[in-house]
Amino acid sequence: MSTFFQQTAQAMIAKHINRFPLLKLDRVIDWQPIEQYLNRQKTRYLRDHRGRPAYPLLSMFKAVLLGQWHSLSDPELEHSLITRIDFNLFCRFDELSIPDYSTLCRYRNWLAQDDTLSELLKLINRQLTEKGLKIEKASAAVVDATIIQTAGSKQRQAR
Repeated sequence: MSTFFQQTAQAMIAKHINRFPLLKLDRVIDWQPIEQYLNRQKTRYLRDHRGRPAYPLLSMFKAVLLGQWHSLSDPELEHSLITRIDFNLFCRFDELSIPDYSTLCRYRNWLAQDDTLSELLKLINRQLTEKGLKIEKASAAVVDATIIQTAGSKQRQAR
């Protein structure tokens, strides 16, 4: 389901698509064969039907890709999915339902078993090579700036 926030964000990004290479990449890759491959592996991942419904397998895979491409830890990836609109739109998570870092970690570990991840990466790299494209790790990072009240500022406020 598309929310007002997602619709507004997509409209804004559509006007400035050249500033969002990740979303241009999303349009270039044919995700259907990747999703089909994931769906064939689904029963291995979804052991039982208790608890919350699983996140979409393709969305989770896209999140793992982002973590690799941007050299993010699982907690950093979770934070980026929440705060970066291009990450959220690339993965197509509902902004009210984003996986936590432990879920991302378990999914990545599941993909790493029996070469599922390497097979999927081959599919993506083959598509990109056919289109004359190549993925390089991100060369810039967003630094978290935390505001800390210093002891000197407390003294000035007391005057």
